Amino acid sequence: MKWLNGAFLPALALVLGCGGGSGPRPIVLDKPEATLPGSYGQVNNAVELGDGRLALADFGDRVFLYASFDAAKVDTVGQHADSISPTDPAPGKYKLPGQVFHFGGDTVALLDFATLRVELWSEGGAYYGNVKLQPVGGPNPPIAYDTIGHAYKQDYRAVMGGLEPGVRIALDSAPVLRFPREGSIADTVARLKLPKFGEGKFGETTKQVATVFSGTDVFGVTPEGTVWVARAGSNSVDWRTVDGKWTSGPKRPWSKVPVSDADKSHFMDLAHANGMPTGLNIEFPFAEYKPPFASATGGRNGEVWLQRSRAFDDPVPVYDVVGRDGRTVRAVQLPRKASIIGFGRDGVVYVAVRGENQRQTVERFRLK
Repeated sequence: MKWLNGAFLPALALVLGCGGGSGPRPIVLDKPEATLPGSYGQVNNAVELGDGRLALADFGDRVFLYASFDAAKVDTVGQHADSISPTDPAPGKYKLPGQVFHFGGDTVALLDFATLRVELWSEGGAYYGNVKLQPVGGPNPPIAYDTIGHAYKQDYRAVMGGLEPGVRIALDSAPVLRFPREGSIADTVARLKLPKFGEGKFGETTKQVATVFSGTDVFGVTPEGTVWVARAGSNSVDWRTVDGKWTSGPKRPWSKVPVSDADKSHFMDLAHANGMPTGLNIEFPFAEYKPPFASATGGRNGEVWLQRSRAFDDPVPVYDVVGRDGRTVRAVQLPRKASIIGFGRDGVVYVAVRGENQRQTVERFRLK
């Protein structure tokens, strides 16, 4: 069952944790300061460049872009290719641009989900070369980087069956690995609690799978290399400095959001859209309540933004912003069907808003 491999179910269960919550009265961001021209297929994240422009990867339209809000201009960087062979360096080309990062100085990095490589570009659009990623902790690429030379990733190999026959399957946690960008020697810098596992039915076969909506920890990295971990079980945030010192944030209260029949149906629809067979009786275990947050992303100054879980029919996202002391700094409400894709200087928040045609607009808001 190829569609069930990897971290698809834990990731999908996290994404589907959309939802309500308790906390301070939110600051409402309803009127954008500026909007980029055009529409976009699927923007997962964006980074602000030194001159205020935005670098973003449109995974849906398969293009890498530099955009200026002030000039109302969007430029394509590099060139999309329908196919790139494993031995083809394909300088300046990409297949499935998925995420962007800033490596410091004027270097922007683009992760190609298809070729599993990272391309380096200048802020002026010049191609610098590729990072030779090593298959540390399995083939999935790192999804976090600092500016001092490290890559970070979750290692799900033990969870998905181990590396060798007889290796015990660990179902309680997954390590976060830190290693040089082009190196292969890794350190474990954190451990993430995984969703609870339950029995799933696939025709006449049963299999241990992640309980949908049971929650999982999420990690991120600040530019200087501090690792943060958002804990789903306690709705708290912990930090680990580069030299290994941990600071644990306090447990934060939240309102429990029940998992509805509509949530379950939506999950199954997404699973079918990702290749799950339709002619087979398939049943998943579901949690009774959603986790306290649906997603977590790192802001500026080491803050962590936790999107509160909410009811299925509630389209308005609310984020709790947690400071380095683990306490809530503020709450922020975004427009309907909006998601945070990045942050900028002076309180800027970059947001992608899904329209009725399922296309996105990219907007700039500013916290006052």
